[in-house]
Amino acid sequence: MADNYVRLDESAVKKLTSYLEGMPKQAPVAIARAMNRAIDSTKTEASRILKENYTIKASSVKQSLSVKKASKNELVAQFLSSANSASLSMAHYKFSPNKETTGKAFKPVTVEIKKGSPFEVKNGFVWNGTVFRRTGKNRLPIEVKTGPTVPLVFF
Repeated sequence: MADNYVRLDESAVKKLTSYLEGMPKQAPVAIARAMNRAIDSTKTEASRILKENYTIKASSVKQSLSVKKASKNELVAQFLSSANSASLSMAHYKFSPNKETTGKAFKPVTVEIKKGSPFEVKNGFVWNGTVFRRTGKNRLPIEVKTGPTVPLVFF
């Protein structure tokens, strides 16, 4: 899990407090609101950058990115990127063919994790919207093909 904190310059806080001397209780509220706007913008920008460079589905990105907002009592805002599992299946990325390939003539399965870099999954097939690969010459055993997690491609 990767953590990034929004930190405030203490001199800027003192300057803001001096501007709001007539309303001393409002300074922490104003600071917290500004921090929350900044952390929300960070989440949006991070999601946009990931979608520019990778073919990961937006829902997968949104599930793994979260923010902890600042309050007037606790002036800390936190941006978190966490993986719910060890890795994401290839179904979270762009793959073709999109339809099941079992029981039909062999069709090569290609996956594109990074935009512009598709690759073929050797002995791959699609079933129930998931990319699998046969690990031997027989029908079984098979394995679910996985790709990198959101934090891994993010950092």
